[in-house]
Amino acid sequence: MSSHPLHTLGFEPVVTSLTDLGFEPQLRPGTKEPTSGRKIVQPTGNPAINQALATEAMAAYKARLAELIRQIPGATLAATRDAKNPHRLQEKINQEGQPAETVSDYGAAQIAVDSPQAKNAVVAAVRRHFTVLREQDNFALGDGEYRYRSDSLQLQMPNGASEELQIVPRQVLAANRQEHHDYKKARNAELAGRSAPAAVAAARALNDSAMERFNSKNGIAKGTVAKGSRVRLADGTVARVVYVDPNMRIARVRTEDGRNITVRHKDLRS
Repeated sequence: MSSHPLHTLGFEPVVTSLTDLGFEPQLRPGTKEPTSGRKIVQPTGNPAINQALATEAMAAYKARLAELIRQIPGATLAATRDAKNPHRLQEKINQEGQPAETVSDYGAAQIAVDSPQAKNAVVAAVRRHFTVLREQDNFALGDGEYRYRSDSLQLQMPNGASEELQIVPRQVLAANRQEHHDYKKARNAELAGRSAPAAVAAARALNDSAMERFNSKNGIAKGTVAKGSRVRLADGTVARVVYVDPNMRIARVRTEDGRNITVRHKDLRS
């Protein structure tokens, strides 16, 4: 018989903490993994243990999310996943340079929202009830490669694991199944050392079109520049608007690395 603790447990009963496996966490979430420079968000470098802990925490996590958003108009718990596909997990670790302790989505949930106000209300509620290890807010602009819109938060669980939460415009989530086909083609090509520009362009177009529908429904005109909004500069840099002069059509923005820049409205993508 294998001496590995998870084999001994046979995953029954479920793992409730690392101490049940006979040791304390050796990693500190929130610090950087020295080789990759990525943020540590899981308690061990063992993917099987991280997965067992994340799966065990999911039932309470889903129940808490559902309760938090119950009174928020325009927000619904749209999808959850108790465990990551093992093949995809190994791809991340072995081919994409993501050490096991830095993988975010052993367990994951998506909340669909109908408006920016609903998104902000969800974020506020989540921050009141969870410790947030990391946040990547690509809700307005999308990520730099595929322009998939989400505000992604990494949330600490009581048993030491952490779970991913994506807050997604409802129209973007509706288009995600079709977009994911192109995203997967592009990702597989990249893993094989090739490029797939047509698949990347198709994924971007689907995400941009879905976000345009979201913005239209919320009365947000294309190209609107407002104080507090996140924008992308012509070189791809992400920044937040701190001042707008509507008459001169210029804005002052602060980049994520702390620079203050004055730019023309036409040079921003909001």
